[in-house]
Amino acid sequence: MILQAAHTHLYPGNRGKFSGLAQIAELRAGGDCLVEFADGSAAAASISRAGDDWQLAAKGYRTAAGTDIAARCWLLRLEEGPGQLEFRILKRLPGPAIKSGADASG
Repeated sequence: MILQAAHTHLYPGNRGKFSGLAQIAELRAGGDCLVEFADGSAAAASISRAGDDWQLAAKGYRTAAGTDIAARCWLLRLEEGPGQLEFRILKRLPGPAIKSGADASG
């Protein structure tokens, strides 16, 4: 599953959409996913239910401009748009750091 973010990084208020999903029911319990950013960079992540909302745990990644973005956890609200499942970041959550492949070796 792929989440397409509208910017180069995630932040509260940021919106995006799920590629290929149109309804929340299609998401089921969640699982592994990929977050694609507007600059073409991407981060491995996982998404899971958090009450009425969803938690996204994204690994660290590097933007196309070369900025390193640390691993973060986010609370998302999902919305069913016309033929498209969309998300909005509500807030950053405290969470364990999820190291990227490059970070995990060291």
